[in-house]
Amino acid sequence: MDIKSEGQALLENHKKLYEQLIEIPEKREMIYIEEIEESVKVGKPRFKKPLYQWSKSLLVEVRDHLQDIRNFFDNYSYWFDDTLLPLLDTNERRVSKKSIIFLLEEDVWCTDEVYGKYLIEESQDGITISYSRRKRKIKQITLKPMEGSEIKDWICNDAIRQIRNQFKFLWGKLETEIQVCIDEIFHKQPKLNLKPNYLKEQLEKTITISEQWAEAGLLNLGRIIELWLLTSLGMKSASRYVDLIREAEIAGILDKHEAKFLRNIRTNYNYLKHKTYYKIETEDIKTMVERFSNLLRP
Repeated sequence: MDIKSEGQALLENHKKLYEQLIEIPEKREMIYIEEIEESVKVGKPRFKKPLYQWSKSLLVEVRDHLQDIRNFFDNYSYWFDDTLLPLLDTNERRVSKKSIIFLLEEDVWCTDEVYGKYLIEESQDGITISYSRRKRKIKQITLKPMEGSEIKDWICNDAIRQIRNQFKFLWGKLETEIQVCIDEIFHKQPKLNLKPNYLKEQLEKTITISEQWAEAGLLNLGRIIELWLLTSLGMKSASRYVDLIREAEIAGILDKHEAKFLRNIRTNYNYLKHKTYYKIETEDIKTMVERFSNLLRP
């Protein structure tokens, strides 16, 4: 099966599982606790059973599907997005707060993205409800005047909405990455005549660029590393989207420490692409360039 057929099969199963998984939060029975903390009314929606009891067949299907996605990326994607690891890694799926399985099976308050503590402030004009964590108001929502039972229903429904929205985000992120990986096979590699000193010249330019703009230096370094790996492996292009670092390690071009170093650069490269708050310093780029220069073969 080629990348397109394999990817489309994954996407079809992804959509089928979505329909089953998105319903889990609504199916879980919820209780509501209301307390007074520091003179403020607090609402706490909780699932009656703190740990969701999976259907064995569904849990196996979800695990197998996530493993299939991981295998797909391992086979076809070089610049693997490390932010997906908590969703896909066998050791992370049940313990990471970023995991889809963790999100669906744990209680409302357990993840960093879903808030389970609501501050309730009532006035003549209406009700202000705020998400709260570590004595901080995260978000304020103003509602029309309500009775106590209506407030309870609104908070419980909102807790479910938060979980569903976070699930949609994570599941959609996986879907997007699968589609990007499929589409990348159709991107033609630019023609490039690698002269003996080309990569060294490019590394020197990378340092110059990074002194003005560290992020641009990191992007250029990622491109240089890929070209070097392709050349070292005797490949003209990465059309098969194998993990070039792993292939170089298997071929004896890299030892385990060198492979770890390049994976660290790849991680920073992915952070730059996917995290809006990511920042890297010029000195970090210079250190990476210096260490990578030692790997260049005559």
